[in-house]
Amino acid sequence: MAQGVPDRIQKTREESNMTALEAFAARIVSLAHEPLPDAVIHETRRCFANVLGTALGASHSHEIDALYRAGAVLGGAEISVLGRGEMLDRYFGATALGFAAHFDDFDDTHLETVIHPGAATMGALYSLGMCMDVAPDRALAGMALGVEAQLRIGLAMTPSHYDLGWHITGTCGVIGAAVGAGILIGLDEQQLAHAIQIAATMSLGQREAFGTPIKPYHAGKAAANGLLSAVLAQQGVSDASDLLTDDHGYFALLADSWNTDWIEPEDLGRRWVILDNTYKPFPCGIVAHPAIEAATKLHLEFGALDLAEVERVSVGCNPLVVELMGRRVAATGLEARFCAIHGVAVGLLTGRAGLAEFSDATSVDPSVVLLRDKTTLLPDEHHSRQSATVTIHLNDGSTRVHHVAQAEGSKERPLSDAQLREKFLALVVAYFLGRAELLWQLAMQLGDGVSFIDIDHIVRAR
Repeated sequence: MAQGVPDRIQKTREESNMTALEAFAARIVSLAHEPLPDAVIHETRRCFANVLGTALGASHSHEIDALYRAGAVLGGAEISVLGRGEMLDRYFGATALGFAAHFDDFDDTHLETVIHPGAATMGALYSLGMCMDVAPDRALAGMALGVEAQLRIGLAMTPSHYDLGWHITGTCGVIGAAVGAGILIGLDEQQLAHAIQIAATMSLGQREAFGTPIKPYHAGKAAANGLLSAVLAQQGVSDASDLLTDDHGYFALLADSWNTDWIEPEDLGRRWVILDNTYKPFPCGIVAHPAIEAATKLHLEFGALDLAEVERVSVGCNPLVVELMGRRVAATGLEARFCAIHGVAVGLLTGRAGLAEFSDATSVDPSVVLLRDKTTLLPDEHHSRQSATVTIHLNDGSTRVHHVAQAEGSKERPLSDAQLREKFLALVVAYFLGRAELLWQLAMQLGDGVSFIDIDHIVRAR
């Protein structure tokens, strides 16, 4: 593992008065030519496999259909992504991939920032990797450093940026996509700095879009705009200022406070924040996962509920659950993904909380609606983001209680490779019968003789 900044970069920075952004970019380029630590390689593959699975699993949603129609109107016909027959240009291809990867809210999550870093990075790299000969080790480095870069940008602005209402997956994802694409096309230090500058002007996404089809579009546009930023830099577009740290730059406009220590080159490669990435067991807002897990455990312990015997259900939870997922009504599956009481209701009724439980049909199921109406969120600071307590109050005065101290899928209880494989296969098998296992194996070999085009050959096989 690297132990600090190479002398060449440190000397160059001192002699030329290199800006913070330029030093950040230079260190990323240096890391792209160094062997990655084994732990980083493995986590990068887990991240890639997970978002590939979520993208393929959402490949035939109505919302993706609409995006393809828009691509046909506005773009060219160059590549076919997600195993579909329609053709898109690589810009719209990146949009579709990033969109699909984030659509079901089942993608990876960095808990401290609440960034879903895989979708935008994968969208840009996969789209680009279908159109050029990308060496396997370069594909792996692009994915790893695209995720690492955007997480560090997000950490620099946490918690202020998210608290102001920005959807951090869109605003930081574009930089991760630009970094990853820049590595794939071989940008040098100066060009990569310019790519990040351009990407910093293309941020988008507000939390008000949560629960609507616009939310995953943030990840799709981050993928496409990151790709565009890298290609623009390759073609000579540049800016002499530091659009990240200037007085009226990216950090200053998007956060009340920030800490640029996270982008200091001395820290890059010394520790890897990608190792803090996590993976969801349920397809919905992650802050509700502890309560949903508690609900499923109650079902497993006591069996199916007789709704006539239930007086009410109370959910002790962190205040962020109410802030992000406190809606009382969910008329669609997308709305249900940001309705914590919906997740609790389906967990109590079925013992499950998968894609079927967050479908349009389930969101308006009379039994689910009735139990949602009987369920109340009780926020308190004693519950961490990873804990929740679900209590069923029965008409006879008795209660059934389950407490989750650390949710499954958290850093303390991460999903194993076996669990990720099971999740991947469940997402992919419906549309890629007979190929799901091979796709999983190839995704987990990214960089080891496997690049994006190798995987796409299996996706497009008939």
